Amino acid sequence: MVKKMFYYIEDMSIILGKTPASIHGHLARKQFDAVPPPIKLGRRLAWNPAVVEKWVQEKTDRADGKANPQRTLTTPPTKRRGRPRKSERKNGDEQ
Repeated sequence: MVKKMFYYIEDMSIILGKTPASIHGHLARKQFDAVPPPIKLGRRLAWNPAVVEKWVQEKTDRADGKANPQRTLTTPPTKRRGRPRKSERKNGDEQ
């Protein structure tokens, strides 16, 4: 059996559970919290398997760390959309 030296976009789509198009989108926006940074091999994007495994492990460790501490749930104030109503005007003028 041959061990893979690099993961390509098709392999990463299977590992991350995303489509190749969404991975390309994350890379175009440089969102490396959603996809690990690749290297270029010629014209292709490739990922080192050790780096990918380390990235996935860090993500799971962060997720475990966020789930354990106690959090107080506070709801942010609701912001109304659109024009204010007459009763909500700041200056209080009535016409």
